[in-house]
Amino acid sequence: MGENPDIRTPLVVVLSGPGGAGKGTIARALVEGDDRLALSRSWTSRERRIDDVADAYVFVDRATFEERRDEGGFLEWNEFLGCFYGTPTPDIDDPRDLLLEIDVAGGRQVLERLPNSLCLFVDAPDDEELVGRLVGRGDSVEQAEARVREAKRERGEAEQLGYLRVINDDLDETVARITSLIGEHRRLNG
Repeated sequence: MGENPDIRTPLVVVLSGPGGAGKGTIARALVEGDDRLALSRSWTSRERRIDDVADAYVFVDRATFEERRDEGGFLEWNEFLGCFYGTPTPDIDDPRDLLLEIDVAGGRQVLERLPNSLCLFVDAPDDEELVGRLVGRGDSVEQAEARVREAKRERGEAEQLGYLRVINDDLDETVARITSLIGEHRRLNG
């Protein structure tokens, strides 16, 4: 009753999937093609590496991360190899929808807080193609096979959480399909 129908709640789009599925390329294309969509920039307590691009993360010390976490400042967060990583809560002054490129475990945390989020699992057409993509970008065959095993686990978890699976066998078609899914979700929930 107290809601203002003229105020639109931003949509959160979660983009998950195995390494080699093309999530980063798709995320950039989606944001470039939609001025109502912003890519979230994760925070981390790890040290900046030489090969990190300037806007890869918001780099903070451990105490700063913990303070923000304790204040509820992350939609999702985890600790990996002694360093924290987290997706900041959306800026209420930014009316754009938010695109998160995170793993399925992070997607689970987002869904717990924002059950109306659109969760998409981007995948390669098959495991053989995924191995080829991973080896083509520099992974060893053993690393690629380990990533494929993890991808199988994540597929199952994503399905259990109600993610929509999108096969990336053609980049332009995949971006168009996801753009359509975002538009449909906006229409149904906006």
